[in-house]
Amino acid sequence: MKIMSKLTIKNLFKNKKNFILCLISVILSCILLFSTGLAVSTIRQNQINSVIDIYGDYHAIIYNTNTSEKNLLNDERILKYFYIFQIKDNLYSISDDFNLDLNLNGRMPNNNNEIIVNAKTATQNNLKLGDNFTIDGKNYQVVGIYTNKHFERIGLENINLTKDTESNNNSIYFIYLSSNKNMYQQLNSIADKFSSCSILPNEFVIDNLDTSYDGTQNQVYILMIMFISLILAIIVFFIIYNAFSISVNEKKKNYAMYKSIGASPKQILFSVFLESLIILAIAIPLGFLLSLGFVSFILFLINSILADFIENSLTLEIYPIFIIISFVFILISTLFATFSVAKMASSINIIEEVRQTKKFKYKKENKIVKKLFGIEGLISAKNVTRDKVKYRITTISVVIGIVLFMTATSLLSIILFSYDYDYDIRKYAYLQITGSDLENTDVNGVFDYISNLDTLEEYIYFDSNFYEFQTDIDNLKAGNIDVTYIDSTNYEKLKETYQITSDNGIIINTLETGNNVFNKEFVTLTLTPSSTHSTEQPFTVTAQVINESSFLEESYPNAFKTNIFPILILEWEEKNMDDIISVYIKADDYLKLDKEMNNLLEQNERIYYQNDQAMYHEQIVTNNCLKLVIYLILIFITFITVVSIIGTISSNLNLRRREFAVLKSLGLSNRQFNKMIFYESLMLSLKSLLFGLLIFILIAVIFIRITMIDETTFNSLLDIPLNIFISPLLICIFGVIIINYLSFLIATKKIKKDNIVDVIKTY
Repeated sequence: MKIMSKLTIKNLFKNKKNFILCLISVILSCILLFSTGLAVSTIRQNQINSVIDIYGDYHAIIYNTNTSEKNLLNDERILKYFYIFQIKDNLYSISDDFNLDLNLNGRMPNNNNEIIVNAKTATQNNLKLGDNFTIDGKNYQVVGIYTNKHFERIGLENINLTKDTESNNNSIYFIYLSSNKNMYQQLNSIADKFSSCSILPNEFVIDNLDTSYDGTQNQVYILMIMFISLILAIIVFFIIYNAFSISVNEKKKNYAMYKSIGASPKQILFSVFLESLIILAIAIPLGFLLSLGFVSFILFLINSILADFIENSLTLEIYPIFIIISFVFILISTLFATFSVAKMASSINIIEEVRQTKKFKYKKENKIVKKLFGIEGLISAKNVTRDKVKYRITTISVVIGIVLFMTATSLLSIILFSYDYDYDIRKYAYLQITGSDLENTDVNGVFDYISNLDTLEEYIYFDSNFYEFQTDIDNLKAGNIDVTYIDSTNYEKLKETYQITSDNGIIINTLETGNNVFNKEFVTLTLTPSSTHSTEQPFTVTAQVINESSFLEESYPNAFKTNIFPILILEWEEKNMDDIISVYIKADDYLKLDKEMNNLLEQNERIYYQNDQAMYHEQIVTNNCLKLVIYLILIFITFITVVSIIGTISSNLNLRRREFAVLKSLGLSNRQFNKMIFYESLMLSLKSLLFGLLIFILIAVIFIRITMIDETTFNSLLDIPLNIFISPLLICIFGVIIINYLSFLIATKKIKKDNIVDVIKTY
């Protein structure tokens, strides 16, 4: 075995390219699994920390009992507890080990002459630290002012706390359980021991800690996690299996030579296992460190982007069980993969591998393929079909890449859709002055104020109403039209954009073209206000027609009431300021715009103003941050997929150098060689896509079946539109074809320069 150890290590240094490729594949697999484990443990712990910050870390409150029964809490299921007990109506005393976070300004009381008061009590009585506060004739010194929602949850909104000797009065216990399993059952069992009590579980914490996973929704989540973990484990297994299979295939001749000089199958097995252990010894620590760096980088980005919105930065958390699971997956996958390829290596036929001969079944020439794709296509088809084992590793690699990419992109697309913002956020600020307020508002002053804003990019103000129209065209046709007055600046821009020659008005024809009143370039209309309350007299206008319904969204999105009726756009005049006036403002900084608008809004309280970009700024930034994280994860997964495919194809083609040299010796030109490579890569791509997408569909069906366990989860899945999966599918299809072809080209670039005689001798 010592000789085999030396030979194995020597071969590793000799075949550096092969060793590095195998090492990279295992490292990437380690990063994938360790990053998943770190991400789950980080999300879990930070979610728990966030819940604890808001709701406290205790597991339940037991109240409506008294201090005489506190010995019942000496239970092995309870890790610790502290309590308060009533002195008077709204005065309670704390226990010696009281440890509830009260959001306290000041300090806790040390004796029965000191007190901390609720913030509402302090405000109502104008109290500050150091003041005296009298309760039932006794003076207390205020040493702290607190705010706390935990007391409010049990109906104690304004209690004051002191430190007094214990009495047999009503008491309230905050308890911690020693086990996180079946926590609700534990609490109910503990409560049953009291003669009379009420119990309030801290469900926000318990739901994140309870390891019993009761309920169908929790079952769905656990099954999903297990299913996704299984997929990851299988993918990692095949990535590692392919890497070691390539290594063994490239060293088959070496193993045959070992056997020819007396090496036993066990020694060959030992050599392969030793190589895998060396790779694991390097890959696992390095992969873990790189996964720590990758997850830390993601958290750094999130903390940097959301610094203004989150009180506590997200921290990297290592939950041992998830890391151990990842490690076990890697170890088992590597050992199974190594065992599979080691058996293959140990069963090598010496003569066959040394002579590089193998029996092939003769297959009749496919005349259709030859006629459609020429001799190059025929050679490619024969290469793919006659020696399936040779292409199996490459096909598996591409299929695994497709499954990994499609599964990851689909899951991340679902997450992104689930967290995406549901509201219709305007891409501009909106201001409106109603007709009843126009008399008391300096409208021109408002326009001047807006036009001088530092953050202003552009703005439009308009007034829009429905009118009935009549015309002598087409036998006095009549109908409804939306008449919109816009400011002079934007009216002139509109005329310039569409080369309008009319000075009277512009009609945007949103109706279907054909036999209607707007099938001419200029139309004369007699307009009457639709509202019976309007004092405006009918008037006539001759306007130029534009048959472009897309104009509305391209020029002023949502600026008009309807696209059901045609729209007549007229230039704003002072006399039009008798109805609702709307203003849309586009700015380069909507947060700054909000501040700049304050003075105007303070002087004109009746003006309606809405700035969605500023109002939902936190949600927008959070969603953008989530998208960035998802895209980074997709880039990483795509990188793993591409590296695996390129490495496998490159190694496979390197094994076929003798075959290519023979073909070139028979007269195959570089042009024919390129065509052969193209057809071969196309066949491989189509075959891989077929199997990869079928496996992905099977995964999707199983995933849907899991969600059907819980009706709520399944209904949420039904709300997801199918079009979010179209882009990943198209990227996958075209990406596989392009990557495969480029991989073939890159790998054969050096092969084309090979000396035919040298290659045939060497390989």
